[in-house]
Amino acid sequence: MRSNLKEMKTIALVSFILFSTSLYGQILNSGFDKSEYMETLKINHKAHIAVEEWGDNITVPDPEDFAFTYRSPRVAFDNIWDLWIHKEKQVALIAVQGSVPTGASFLANLYPAMIPATGELQLDEDFVFKYKLAENENAAVHVGWLVAMAYLSETIEKKIDSCYKAGIKDFILTGHSQGGGITFLLTAYLEHLKLAGKLPQDIQFKTYCSAAPKPGNLYFAYDYEKIKVGGWAYNVVNTIDWVPDVPFSIQTVDDFTTINPFKNAKTEIKKMKFPKNIGLKYVYNQLSKPGLKAQKKYEKYLGEMVSEAVKKQIPNFNTPSYYKSNYYVRTGNIIVLQPDEDYLKIYNNDEDNLNIWQHHLPQQYLLLTEKLK
Repeated sequence: MRSNLKEMKTIALVSFILFSTSLYGQILNSGFDKSEYMETLKINHKAHIAVEEWGDNITVPDPEDFAFTYRSPRVAFDNIWDLWIHKEKQVALIAVQGSVPTGASFLANLYPAMIPATGELQLDEDFVFKYKLAENENAAVHVGWLVAMAYLSETIEKKIDSCYKAGIKDFILTGHSQGGGITFLLTAYLEHLKLAGKLPQDIQFKTYCSAAPKPGNLYFAYDYEKIKVGGWAYNVVNTIDWVPDVPFSIQTVDDFTTINPFKNAKTEIKKMKFPKNIGLKYVYNQLSKPGLKAQKKYEKYLGEMVSEAVKKQIPNFNTPSYYKSNYYVRTGNIIVLQPDEDYLKIYNNDEDNLNIWQHHLPQQYLLLTEKLK
């Protein structure tokens, strides 16, 4: 009798799981999945090299669970993305290529002026890209990677639609290095399309940014982390990899929230008695003005001047109005990879062995990820 009761409970539990899966169509689970992330690393490695060169791949193992399906046309700053489909589950994976050794590819990185996270970009005579990446009107993002994402989004949205019609509702979004920076923005863009009813509500996106740089300011980070709360987005970083430290960040007194002790500092200082007011005014200016000047120079050289080079790459690009800030912050749930002695025996920091990419590539990230418990 007890064994029959136990068997009935087991059957009921299995039935409930099957029913829930069929009802909600959700296959992906929240939370960091080590094996899932390692699979994205293998795919991101392949996204960095030409398809015809895959047979020469010896540094990173082939993906085990996913099969290559599609590579997009090359657009914008030599950007591409790949589509992979799980061999056994109804799951699609979108992998955004990172930087490749071309001038156009690095031009995207060298265009780090900020623009509002909601607006539109005039990219071509017949291509106006309207976007929303955050609810907060003060949110701002990296313009170079947003331009890249805008061009990629056209084919990405079409493939999401075709996958959905084929019964696939679960998608992994991933990118390594620059690809991770673009994937931050792609994730936010797709989630806001979903909120606006422009994508089906039962689509699920799970994001693995990898070795990714900082995509935007604190307001963007807050919004991104809110919209992906619950373990649906990660950025994995090697603590001795320099790429997660970029772009350069400049915080000024204008980057604080509306209510802050610095907003009316000058007015309050003027109310003070002489000579205290003179001394404090001098100190305040010495602390605040360098940052404000640096931000203006940042915008001038890495915004206005670089945009001229961008126009040579994208002839009909219309330079947008920049957001008056360059306060970049790290974004999302961070999974930290801490190198140990064994790792440093292979990839050390000796001056005669320095290579700026030696702690950054998928093979190094795979080695460290394997050590995670």
